[in-house]
Amino acid sequence: MKPSLLALLTVAALSLSSCSKTKDPVEPGDAQAGFVSGKVVDSQGKPIAKADIVADDTRYYNSNVLGQTDAKGNYKLEVGNGSFYVRGTVKMKYEGQNYVLDLFVEDDGAFAGSDGAVKNMTLKLTGERTGNFGDDGVYGGKIEVFTPIGFYDTENVELTLEPVAPLIDGTTGKKIVQKPDYLYIDDVPLGKYKITARYVPENKPMKVRVRNVGSFQNSLTTLFVPAYAGATGRYKMDIEVSEPE
Repeated sequence: MKPSLLALLTVAALSLSSCSKTKDPVEPGDAQAGFVSGKVVDSQGKPIAKADIVADDTRYYNSNVLGQTDAKGNYKLEVGNGSFYVRGTVKMKYEGQNYVLDLFVEDDGAFAGSDGAVKNMTLKLTGERTGNFGDDGVYGGKIEVFTPIGFYDTENVELTLEPVAPLIDGTTGKKIVQKPDYLYIDDVPLGKYKITARYVPENKPMKVRVRNVGSFQNSLTTLFVPAYAGATGRYKMDIEVSEPE
């Protein structure tokens, strides 16, 4: 018996549906021509959703492709032809303040859009940046130590930083005891700290405050703030100490 017209139409519709099925998202490790893809995770390996991803064309100023990660921390951007590098940031709220943190890009080199690439990223609170395409410095915050007029021995001022809450990524911080290199202590994980100071040669305590804010106290509890107005990804503390007591 010949199949009915309805049966033939049903078979044709099923065949077309099978041929037009949307391809599964590119999995990490599989590069696809014309696309850059990857996965973004935090310091504990958990996926980060809604991280902002930028693929920047090295040939032109301010020519880029924008996107975000999905709920599983994956992203995929169509870049076409050109030479590109990738950057990522994640917005976080911590202790009532808003932060934008830069992400570490694995294999942080330029790639040809025609070849495609996989660029996975990780949230890091400390460590050297890649140095590529202007991404210099470290991921941690900077502390600048200010001393009274006429007191120049900054490198013998020892600060003790004790975390009073989980760090910005939810991990447990560690006590830091350190003297400045000239004026600076670099690469401190972003968090909320109780800070005390002493002058090492005389083993005398020094009172502290946020620079030019309030009175000197035996200890200070504070957060990192943007390194300058409008800064993202770069945070610091300006800590002022008194004469040794």
